This record gives sequence, C-alpha cells and structure tokens, in this order.
Amino acid sequence: MRQRALPPVLFVGAAVASIGGPLALIALYVPGAAGRSVSSSGLTVLLATVVFLAPLAVWLGYSEQIASAGGLAAFVEAAVGRTAARLQALVWIVSYFLYLPYTVTYVVYDVLAVVFPGLGPYRASLELALPAAIVLFVLAPMFVVLAALSAAAVVQLALVAVLGVLSFTNAGATGSSFSPHAGSAATSRGVGGVALLFVCASLPLFFGAEIRGATRTVRSGLVVAYAAVAAFLVFAAVPLASVPRALRDAGLPGVAIAQAYSGRALAVTVGLASAASVVGLILLEFLALGRLAHWLLGTAIRPTLAAIGIPFVVADAFSLINPDRFYDDLLRPSLIALFLSQLIVFAVFPLFRLRTSRAAPARRSWRTRQTSPRPPSQS
Repeated sequence: MRQRALPPVLFVGAAVASIGGPLALIALYVPGAAGRSVSSSGLTVLLATVVFLAPLAVWLGYSEQIASAGGLAAFVEAAVGRTAARLQALVWIVSYFLYLPYTVTYVVYDVLAVVFPGLGPYRASLELALPAAIVLFVLAPMFVVLAALSAAAVVQLALVAVLGVLSFTNAGATGSSFSPHAGSAATSRGVGGVALLFVCASLPLFFGAEIRGATRTVRSGLVVAYAAVAAFLVFAAVPLASVPRALRDAGLPGVAIAQAYSGRALAVTVGLASAASVVGLILLEFLALGRLAHWLLGTAIRPTLAAIGIPFVVADAFSLINPDRFYDDLLRPSLIALFLSQLIVFAVFPLFRLRTSRAAPARRSWRTRQTSPRPPSQS
C-alpha cells in the first residue's frame, strides 16, 4: 500500500460522504429518526450534532497518534493489544458484511422504485447489477474512487442547501423549531436517533495510512467535514418543523418536498442523488473492509476487495427470494454488531490515554538525550 500518497482534500471529501451521506440524512432519514420531536426539528438536529461531538472527540484522540489501515481496530490494539483488536475487528466485519447487501436492497426497492414507479419489472436485474458495479468500481485506483466520492459529496451538500431554501421559502420557519414540543423523553429519543445516523463518520479512519499528512490530515479532515455537514444539516432541518406533515411522513421526505415545492425534475434529481448518497456509503464501507482485512491478514488490497465482492453479490442474489424479509432480518443484527464494535473502541479509550501518558515521559527523555549538546572535548 502506498503511504501518504493521496491529497488531504480527498480525505475531506470522503469524510463528508461518510456522514450519512449528507443528502440521505435530510432527504431520507432525519424526519423518521427524529420521531415525535420532528416538530422541534431545529433543536433536535442541533442537539444531535452536539451530542455526536463525544464519539468524534474519542476518534480524534486516538488519531493524535494513529493513522492506520486498521482503523478502529488499530485504536483498540494501541489501547489493549492485538487480541482485543481482532475481536473488535470481527464484530465490525460482521456488521458491515450484513450491511452491504441489505443496503443495496434498500436502494433498489425503497428508493429507486419510488422515484421511478415503472422500474418494477427491472428491480431484480438492478439488484444484481448494482453490487457487481460497486465491486468493479472499488477495484479502481483509490484516487479515482475518492475523487468521485468527493465530487458526489459536493453535489449532496448543494442539494441539501436547495431543499433547505425551498422549505424556508414555501413553509417558512419560526423559533418554534428550537422549542421542545414533544416532551423531554421524546426529544431525547429523537436527538439520540439522529445522532446515531452519523456513526459511519468513522469509515475514513481506515484510509489514514494512505493520506498525505497522516494523523494531522485525519484529525483536521474529520473536523472540517463534520462542521460542514452539521452546518448544512441544521440549516435544512430548521424549516422541517413547518413543512406539512404529509411531506415529512412520505416514504422519501426529500423527494416529496422537492416535488411539492419545485416539480418533477428536482424530485428526480433529489431521488437519484439520495440513492447515490447511500451507494457512496456502501463504497466507503467496502473500501474500509478491504483495508481492515489487509491490516489483519497482510493480504494485497485489490485481491482482498475482489474476494469480499463475491459473498456480497451472492447475498444480493439470495435477497431476491424475499427482499422485504431480507432487509428486515439483517438490519437489527447489523446495527447491534455496529454499535457493539464502536462501544469497544470507546470503552478502551481511557486505557489508551493511560498508555500514551506513561509513554510520553520516556519519549521526551529520549528526545532530550538526542538533542543535548555534547560535553567539550578534553583533548
């Protein structure tokens, strides 16, 4: 693997794409995740972005010293050793091996089929073609893949802004968007539900060894990306409280808002871009899986990605038997494994801090010995 070869801007682009993706957040997920607190959408999303600063701070803390293809597992190894890191990696791998195929099913049956009702007879073919195309694309040079994801991330942010402007213009916005109308319990659940949507922001951590600037780029890139997505998301979320409930509760809220306030052309654009937003997340997860396997096993990246692609495509072929049940059966265990893998990372962080604080004096002492002037010669 080439070390520190990729420009930092591509890391930032990948980080933006990993948070949601950003268009999918506002167009597909946030209204449902907020639940009853969507009537306080501005407050709910703002608090969610603040709450998520806690896990972000943990990742940034690890990244002060670690930029590795092992990503989260490398963090755990630095804290408590290789055995625990392998356990964390196994749980994380299970999560995303389940996530990849059922998310393709979601894109085909729940997003594209709604945007294009005439797609019905072709859904099975698309269910097989899409994962095959994803596998081929991740085998391209990393620069090409991240450049495409970065360009898509810019488009997503632009469309998030468009949806926000349309909602402000047509539905208006009042200070009530920042008032808790649903009660503290419902608001807390809404804040937690929205904050959990950001968890894939950890995916770019697996690319740290390939980015110019390593730990410095990882830390600054995550901060810049998160700040940008949070700002756009809060902007677009504020008027959601004033948007008619029929639009907020639609299967694809962003598409419904675009259709109602602009027309079919923008609705199709938002629908396609939302699907691309989710597919971008699949690409990042696929790339991260390949790098984690490389870190664990020492295998070459491209053959590893190709090997991962085989069960990915086969699983989507099995999904054709019953797409709805396939999605429902895999969703819960995937999320449980994902949150458990993250919990391990957070739980061992104090031990990482303890280890690094003990090692710091030794490093400082070594540097002092290396830089101290030599005594004058006695000759």
